[in-house]
Amino acid sequence: MTMLSEKNPLNRTTSVAIKIDKVNKWYGTHHVLKDISLDILEGEIMVVCGPSGSGKSTLIRSLNHLEDYQDGVVSVFGQPLSRDRKSHDVIHNAMGMVFQNFNLFPHLTVLQNCTLGLTWLRKMSERDADKMAMQLLDRVGIAALASRYPGQLSGGQQQRVAISRSLAMEPKIMLFDEPTSALDPEMVKEVLDVMVDLSKTGMTMVCVTHEMEFARQVADRVVFMADGEIVEVGPPEQVLVNPEWDRTSEFLRHVL
Repeated sequence: MTMLSEKNPLNRTTSVAIKIDKVNKWYGTHHVLKDISLDILEGEIMVVCGPSGSGKSTLIRSLNHLEDYQDGVVSVFGQPLSRDRKSHDVIHNAMGMVFQNFNLFPHLTVLQNCTLGLTWLRKMSERDADKMAMQLLDRVGIAALASRYPGQLSGGQQQRVAISRSLAMEPKIMLFDEPTSALDPEMVKEVLDVMVDLSKTGMTMVCVTHEMEFARQVADRVVFMADGEIVEVGPPEQVLVNPEWDRTSEFLRHVL
């Protein structure tokens, strides 16, 4: 896949947006995440890749407590997360997430899907919520579809609605869990183009994806996982072009 945009390096700071410290998770006797430690900087675009079953989706879902883990700590902007109200507020105020299966409400229009959180959670007036949502839908190129229902849209259009809905809550961090894996090949590019544009804003992004060309062009760092472990982490020109480990090379032979 060819995209016209080029990577635009950010002025890197030392401020940590997400700190993952020795996180372990088991499903029964299956050790899914094995002593995971990683710092994600503010404004950084990090791509997580690896074979199916490597733990990458479990990891990204652990960052906002959609998955519980039995050991270790995840901190967001210095706040260790737990199951208390303070952590709940940090997650909802700081993080947005886009899933592979869209998770839109089928009985609501595109516009209503994007304004629901604004009116219910942020107590914004319907007029202001509509205005903000329309601006975001225009940003991702589907403002003309605001009155349609999700079932009337293509998969790529639905995913762009999902991205707009998450952006409406003005998160500082966006998490993407394989956002193109449920799409037909011809729809993948339109979603990746939106993500490329978003990457230029300075927002912290963590993306689980198999789209290696996206990783090569946009990521500041690439994390390769296998068997629940971080095998390799570094800039894309190192991990994707000159990997240090055989497991990384074997994976790349199948996806590049």
